[in-house]
Amino acid sequence: MIYVGIDVASQKHDCFLLKDTGEVFSKTSFTIKNDFEGYKKLHNSILQFVESTKDSNVRIGLESTGHYSKNILLYLIKQGYQTTLINPILTNMDRKASTVRKTKTDTIDAEAICKFLDKNRFDFKPYTLLSYHIDALKSLTRQRFSLVKQMTQQKLIFQRLVNVIFPEFLSHFSNDYGESVLNILYSYPTTKKLARAHKESITKLLHSRCKITSSEILELAKNSIGQSEEYLGFELKHTIDMIRFYQSQIEIYNKQIEIELNETEYGKIITSIPGVGIITGAMIISEIGDINNFTTPDQLLAYAGLDPSVYESGQFESSHNKP
Repeated sequence: MIYVGIDVASQKHDCFLLKDTGEVFSKTSFTIKNDFEGYKKLHNSILQFVESTKDSNVRIGLESTGHYSKNILLYLIKQGYQTTLINPILTNMDRKASTVRKTKTDTIDAEAICKFLDKNRFDFKPYTLLSYHIDALKSLTRQRFSLVKQMTQQKLIFQRLVNVIFPEFLSHFSNDYGESVLNILYSYPTTKKLARAHKESITKLLHSRCKITSSEILELAKNSIGQSEEYLGFELKHTIDMIRFYQSQIEIYNKQIEIELNETEYGKIITSIPGVGIITGAMIISEIGDINNFTTPDQLLAYAGLDPSVYESGQFESSHNKP
């Protein structure tokens, strides 16, 4: 077995090649640039070590260091290597357990990854293209969640402005952010402007399913207690622009999430559960990861942080522990 440890950084990566018999590719680790030429240098070095040792079984470990490891990870997977991401806390603990010295360098880190792979050879779980798509779902769903939060903030601003400008308006619509509501308020952002509008113009902006008529809207505007200052109308139009922007961006993310979900083998399975749609299913898969990593339901429960904790000390044993 050949182990390859890679200490990942933004501009360069330090690599160490070690055979399970103790043979090393070079006396110290070597450095590659974080570019295509650097990746080819690593690939060729692995091939040379494979040829010299007559051992084609290669396992590669990278510490999970955010986005810096993504490009080289995908490159190695496409080259057919068994590659895994390792929590740096685990390798750090393993390194500290093996020596009392506080030395830490990139060279030592790369070698420590190799030794960690050797010690945990039976727990090796390679990163796959499925894992790549799951990570893509995690990134997309979290960014979508951020967009939803920002849109919610704009909706709160919208509610505040409408309550000041035209407080009688929204109660006549089933959806405060429907197209009819947004179209009318965007075209006539103050009650003064709305009261002067033609009935036919309002009718064109109303959805056919709306219960309120254009005549009733005009009458509400004429008798409204709301304020008609220009700056309020300006803020309202800008807020509507922002709501529409976030709506369009969320829709774009929805389509991309559906594409990535279909790339996984779990997409059709998760959405077959009653009440679980594409977005909810994608969020579940992205946060759980590869379900094959869990051999029992209890492991999944523990990963989700839902298993009850146990607290016992001396003669005391708690019986009301929360997850």
